[in-house]
Amino acid sequence: MQNTNETNPKTSILSEKLFSLFKTLLFVLIVWMLYKTFKDKQQNIGDLIVECQKALVWKNLWKGILLILLIFFNWGFEAKKWQQLALKVEDISFQEAFKGVLMGLSLGFITPANLGDYAGRMWKFQHQKRAESIGAILLGNGIQFYISLLFGTLSFVYFLVTQHQLLLGFNVVVVIVLTISLFLGFFAYQKRHLFYLLILKIPFLKRFAHTIKILEHFTNQEVKKVFFWGLMRYLTISLQFVLVLLIFQIKLNILDLWTISCLIFLIKTIVPAINFLGDLGIREFSAIYFFSFYQVNTAAVIAATFVLWLINILFPVLLGSILVLKTKVSI
Repeated sequence: MQNTNETNPKTSILSEKLFSLFKTLLFVLIVWMLYKTFKDKQQNIGDLIVECQKALVWKNLWKGILLILLIFFNWGFEAKKWQQLALKVEDISFQEAFKGVLMGLSLGFITPANLGDYAGRMWKFQHQKRAESIGAILLGNGIQFYISLLFGTLSFVYFLVTQHQLLLGFNVVVVIVLTISLFLGFFAYQKRHLFYLLILKIPFLKRFAHTIKILEHFTNQEVKKVFFWGLMRYLTISLQFVLVLLIFQIKLNILDLWTISCLIFLIKTIVPAINFLGDLGIREFSAIYFFSFYQVNTAAVIAATFVLWLINILFPVLLGSILVLKTKVSI
């Protein structure tokens, strides 16, 4: 009797061709989105060139070298975090985790709310394990969100105190909301096992319950390890932002520069739905707003945020798109 489970060679070849076409289309779409982003920024290219020329001095050489080196630490820490999370689904190497992060970054670049990041990371798993990985990705994103919220809240309070705006009504409300969110986030972590039980009781969400069941299996020690790698990544990105601001001669003390960088990351984290162009617009808008309270060169601030986007998003996205094009996975 013929085994019906055997794969038809013609069907397999067709699937491979379709998948190759799909990868090629994704690659083209990513490159087109990069081109569109640059085209939209052409009106500021003159100011950008002027500010870059000012920054190209010998005293900035060591800062520039450190800035470039930190790119690998930035995404390396993210890869270590993802590797730790993925262990609950499938044992993957650091190299595989790093590739998954870059592929997720590339696909997230062309999707609203960074949704493509999920596809990029789970692509490396066996088909039957991809759904399970969603819960691990959600946990990692939640921890990174909480870290940004924590440092952003502390920075916002410091910013309001130094700018003598702490007692303004709206600012008080924002601080209260942020503080409550921190407590709710900690409570959600402590009771994370209840999410699975809660979803089981909601009819239209019940079919997705299996995707977050994995949350029950993470021990406190494992979550602390994920938190550590997330914290290391956050501190690395913050240091990069401070460095690039110093390179572009934003003459503020280190604490103020670090505070504003944390506030920018907070805004970027809270407004994920406008992430369609790799958060470049959010960074520029929030940077201009917060730096408007200081006597600094606005053109230099915009140039600094753009350069940070180039090295931290553009180059990794290009590398990730090549990995997408070359990857071989089971569909």
